[in-house]
Amino acid sequence: MMASYSAFKSFGSSCFQKTAAFLANSIYQIFRRFVIWIVSAGSVPNHVAIIMDGNRRYATKRNAKKLKGHEFGYNSLMHNLRDCYELGIKYVSVYAFSIENFRRSKEEVETLMNLMQEKLELLIEKGSIVNKYGIRVQIIGDLSLFPQHVREAAERAMAFSRNNDRAVLNICAPYTGTQEIAQAIEGVINNGDLAEKEIRAEDIERHLYTSNCPEPELLIRTSGETRLSNFFLWQTSFSLLYATPTLWPEFTFRHLIRAILEYQRAYPFLQKQKDQLLKLVSHQHHD
Repeated sequence: MMASYSAFKSFGSSCFQKTAAFLANSIYQIFRRFVIWIVSAGSVPNHVAIIMDGNRRYATKRNAKKLKGHEFGYNSLMHNLRDCYELGIKYVSVYAFSIENFRRSKEEVETLMNLMQEKLELLIEKGSIVNKYGIRVQIIGDLSLFPQHVREAAERAMAFSRNNDRAVLNICAPYTGTQEIAQAIEGVINNGDLAEKEIRAEDIERHLYTSNCPEPELLIRTSGETRLSNFFLWQTSFSLLYATPTLWPEFTFRHLIRAILEYQRAYPFLQKQKDQLLKLVSHQHHD
């Protein structure tokens, strides 16, 4: 009799916990939708760029191996992509792998390359965020530096999502801004795009990796750093740099909302500066 009572009590407790969890999640989703509705009424950036910093420090905090931090970072990216696209942000660019990372030990680079391949494959699995939100994946950088198995995974991800047109995910890897600009200038010269022996800004922009995307209005950097770290040096002239001490795996919906609210606060000033420069450039061209 006592055993039956204990079993019934345990069952009741389990049902209560599941019901409480379900209700809590339902309330959170309603609140989340309400916040998205409120924030979307203001100026939401069309393109957000992210320097995902702090994965290793987060792993150390969790007493895990440092490279495990990249697993946590990938999970954070998936959640934040969903939040971005539901907020109406069409373009998201993430700094996933710097060319400078190849200077690490051979063993570490190999581990990172295998992890890169694995995560690229996950992007095109059935039910992935790429399928759900109609995301076109673009791997931008010098792909020739990748080992063959990673390069092939990148090509599969891009081919798989080529016809998606609801949103864009730029995965910058292996990438540095200086290398991108140098390659763009080389492209201008090799393609004979020179006008009057002068390389113009618009000539270079046509040859950037992001030539088919608008410039990012908001650049988020996590982990407390305030450097660009050779990321989007050309594209961020009028971007708001939002630096937060939060480590990337800890960056959640509320942190993203805070960054967008900061962008909305600065939007009038940023737009004014951009308009003034465009008028100046237009005046110079007429002269």
